[in-house]
Amino acid sequence: MSTPPDGTPLVLLNAFPVDRSQWEGLIAELADIVHGDIIAFDIPGIGEMPMTEEEPSLELIADAAVVAMREATGHDAAVWVGCSMGGYIAMAVAEREPTAVAGLGLIGTRATADDAAGAAKRLEIARTVEDAERHPNPRQVAEDLIGTQGERRPALVSAIEANVATHSGAGIAWGQRAMAARPDRTEVLRTVDAPAVVVIGENDGLVPRADAEAMAAALGVEPVVLTGIGHLAAFEAPDAVARALAPLFE
Repeated sequence: MSTPPDGTPLVLLNAFPVDRSQWEGLIAELADIVHGDIIAFDIPGIGEMPMTEEEPSLELIADAAVVAMREATGHDAAVWVGCSMGGYIAMAVAEREPTAVAGLGLIGTRATADDAAGAAKRLEIARTVEDAERHPNPRQVAEDLIGTQGERRPALVSAIEANVATHSGAGIAWGQRAMAARPDRTEVLRTVDAPAVVVIGENDGLVPRADAEAMAAALGVEPVVLTGIGHLAAFEAPDAVARALAPLFE
């Protein structure tokens, strides 16, 4: 297994439907660990990324991210870290451009495809919100994404609620359709020849720990389980996630 050289870029791929500001705390924590450029990408219709007329596709984002990383940094490979939907995109990069992967960090995500019921639910959500100016219930989305309990929870939930509320219904629909169409990439993980880390929050209500364990097994690593943390682990506990990701840069 190869080790990334000093100065290797880091690409951060977002959880859905939150923009790249979700990474601010983690980026600060990584200041003494990452010695290369750090890039974060929004998907179409989320954050500052305009909508596209292209068909919804995680592969489209993966290919564009590789090109953008190489053009922006001058490096052929990067460490790719994705949370939730971002993990799906990172795994698409590993499948389509394996030479672009100097390290892989998967947070609160899974390698399997949606089952029929899960895909149908995504497509129904997309149909419901695509013509709306904003998501109809950003508070519920935030409640589901944040697993932290206690006195810190209200502020974390409110911050994510405000973030989700800024994105267009069209962008949310695009993302849901892209995720519904993704394949199972478990076997892709067995081919990754780079350092890898799998992180799951103990209180993640969207991804079962068994899914994280299956990814870790495919990569030949042990999953890092963060106590008291939910789906947006890097937002909820950036210090703990930075420590978990540190081996990707050693």
